[in-house]
Amino acid sequence: MKQDPSLFVRPELRALGAYHLDLTPCRHKLDQNEVPWDLPRRMKVEMAERLLAADWARYPDFHADALRRDLGKLHGHPWEGVLVGNGSNELLSVALTALVAPGTPRTPVLGAEPSFGLYRGFVLKAGGVPRFLPPRPDLQLPADELEEEVERDPRRPLLLCTPNNPTGSALPVERVERLLERIEAPLLLDNAYGEFCRHDYRPLLARHPHLILFRTFSKAWSLAGMRLGYLLADPRLVSELIKVKLPYNLGHPGVIAGRVALENEAEARRRVRILVARRPQWAAMLAEEGFEVFPSEANFLLVRSPRAKEIRETLEARSLRVRDVSGYPGLAGCLRVSIGTGASLRAVRAALRGQETPRRAVWVPPAARPPGRTGQVERTTGETRIRLSLRLDGGERRIQVPDGFFGHMLTALATHSGVGIDLQAEGDTHVDLHHTVEDVGIALGEALAAALGERRGIVRFAHAYAPLDEALARAVVDLSGRGSFRYSAPRELAAAWVTADFPLTLVADFFQALADRGRLTLHLDILSARNGHHAAEAAFKAAALALRQAVAFRAGSAEVPSTKGTLSA
Repeated sequence: MKQDPSLFVRPELRALGAYHLDLTPCRHKLDQNEVPWDLPRRMKVEMAERLLAADWARYPDFHADALRRDLGKLHGHPWEGVLVGNGSNELLSVALTALVAPGTPRTPVLGAEPSFGLYRGFVLKAGGVPRFLPPRPDLQLPADELEEEVERDPRRPLLLCTPNNPTGSALPVERVERLLERIEAPLLLDNAYGEFCRHDYRPLLARHPHLILFRTFSKAWSLAGMRLGYLLADPRLVSELIKVKLPYNLGHPGVIAGRVALENEAEARRRVRILVARRPQWAAMLAEEGFEVFPSEANFLLVRSPRAKEIRETLEARSLRVRDVSGYPGLAGCLRVSIGTGASLRAVRAALRGQETPRRAVWVPPAARPPGRTGQVERTTGETRIRLSLRLDGGERRIQVPDGFFGHMLTALATHSGVGIDLQAEGDTHVDLHHTVEDVGIALGEALAAALGERRGIVRFAHAYAPLDEALARAVVDLSGRGSFRYSAPRELAAAWVTADFPLTLVADFFQALADRGRLTLHLDILSARNGHHAAEAAFKAAALALRQAVAFRAGSAEVPSTKGTLSA
C-alpha cells in the first residue's frame, strides 16, 4: 500500500487548522472587518478603463515601482523603502521567510495572543517557532510582558499587531518605541487597521531601521477583493526582502486599482471618518443589549456574552453575520462585529431585541391621504430625523435641512419638477453631510413611490437637458418599478467640492437613494462644467425636468404603461 502523500508535509504544518470563513450571501456582512461600502462607480469605471488600455500580453512591472512611488509620496517615506504585494499577508510571510534563520535551533518569534489566526502558520512556514505570550485577563496587548521578554533575549524577532485583531486594542507610540529601543531584531508591526487608529507609528521608521510596518488596501480603501497590501521599512532592508518575494507578484488589476484609489485619497478618508464616528454608536448599542464591549482602535468591536453562541445563531437566522472568535486563546464567549452602516446597526439591534427589523419609513394609509397623488414619510434613525410630505400635482414648498446648499438644490428639484413638498430634516452634520443627504434621498424616493401607487396613466419615460452657464447635465428617467441608477461626471470634476462641506459625490449618493427607493431608473450625466456648484445645480435641474414629464398623466389613459401590466413591483 502506498504512503499517504500528506505525510510528506512537515508535521508542524499538518497540525495547523485550515483558515475558513462562511462566504454564503447574507443581508448584513459584519464578520471580516471590511468597510461596508463599495468604491464609487466612477472609480471602478476608471480602473476598468485603465485595465482595458493595458497590454495583457506583456508582464507587468517587476516590482510595481509606480505604485511604490505613489505610496512613498503618500507616507512621506522613500519609495525604495516600500514593498507591495498580494495583500499584507503575503508580505508578512515574505518578511518572516527572509528573517527567520533555518536549521537547529529554530528561530523563536515573539508575539502575543489572542491575535490574527494566521501568524502561527506564517512563523512555522518560515521555519521558526512561535513564542506567543498568553492572553491578559483584560485582553489588552501585553506591553510590559513583551518588554520583559525582549530584555531577557533581545535577539528574537517580534511580531506585533496593533490595532490588534481580533481585540481592537492598540499600543501607544511610546510603548512601541520602548520595544524598538530594546530589541536587537526586527519588529514586524502589522498595522492593517492603522487608518482607524489615533496612534501613528510611521514616524518611528525614521528613527528605528529595524521596524517593518505593514499596511493594506483591504480595509479603509475598500479594495479587499483586489488583494493589495504593502510594507514600509528601511530601504536597505527592502532591497533584501525584494529578493525573497515572487517576481510579478502583482498583476495589472491590483496595481491599477491601487493607483486609482490613491488618486482619490479623500474618498477613503471620508469612509474612515464616518466609521470612526460610528464606532461609539455601535459600542453603545451593543452595551445596551448586554454585551461586554472591549475598547477598539479599529473598524470592529470585540464583545463578550455567556450567550454568544445563541446570539450568533439568532443573528445568522436574520441573515446578519458576525465572527465567532470564541475559539481564540482567552476569547471564550466572544464575537467580533465589524462597524457597519446605520441600517445594519438597526437590524442588529432589532434582532437582539427579538423584534422585526424596523421599517425605514412609515406610510400614511391610503384612506387617510389627502386627495391627489401624495406620499408621506416619517423616518428616524440613529443619524437622522426626517418628516416629508410630497404632492406630485403641486402645492406649497417648505424645505428645512441643515445645509444651505443642499436646501438650495432641493428647492430647485421641487420647483422644476412642479411638486409640492414639506420637508423637515435633522442629521448628524457634526460627522458630515452624507447621512442627511442620503436619508433625504431615501425618504423622497419612498414618498414618490407611495404617491405614484400603481403608476396608472403616467407618461413613464422622459429625458431632459439642463444648462447652467457653461455646465450641462442630462437626465433620462423611466418610472420602471425597479431601482437603477447610473451617473457620470467629467474626470477632472468628479471629486470636486461644491462647498466646503458638500462634495460633488453627494449628488450621486442622493440620486442613488432616490432611484433605489423611488423604484425608478435614472441615468444622470454631467456632460460639461468648470466648477462643482454649476455641475450639481445642472444635475438637480435636469433630474427635476425629466421627473416632471415622467410623472405627468397621458391624456385619456388610465392604463399601466407596461406590457407586463404592472410597474409596482
